[in-house]
Amino acid sequence: MNPLSRYILQRHYLVVMLLLLIVGCQESALPDGEGADVKRLTQIPDNTDYVSLDLIETEWQLIGFVNGSRIRLPQAPGGYTLTFHVGGVVSGRTAANLTHGSYTLTNKQLLVSDFRDITEAARFPDDDPFIASMNSVYTYQISTKGLALHYDTQKYLLFKPGETNNSPH
Repeated sequence: MNPLSRYILQRHYLVVMLLLLIVGCQESALPDGEGADVKRLTQIPDNTDYVSLDLIETEWQLIGFVNGSRIRLPQAPGGYTLTFHVGGVVSGRTAANLTHGSYTLTNKQLLVSDFRDITEAARFPDDDPFIASMNSVYTYQISTKGLALHYDTQKYLLFKPGETNNSPH
């Protein structure tokens, strides 16, 4: 093998190794901060009963913040809930505060507006991202994973039925 061919082969090998290293680091890196509780979305169990639930008048409890194939669990689990009421009102709570807002629903287009805390008992790290994400929701989907409120092409909030529902969890 001549020196030029050997040089090109070594460079290709180096590029392939670097790409493998980069892909491997991206797969294992925590997407939403150091020490965050992050899982693969496939680790969230499916429940076929979820698809028969209504968006309206069901209490929904946040499972986590989905980004692609990963889900970051809230730091205060069980604290984030929503209920979409007849008449265009959405209410719920963050980890420590009550929330309130408005929504419009046309087919699968769900627009949430003016979603905010209405009490100020305490603040938790996920409160602001939760509120901001809710105010950016543009569509929803109910699947075997739960209720997905999409606020970006690759990002959504994933909910399961809350404890007050008479439905399987």
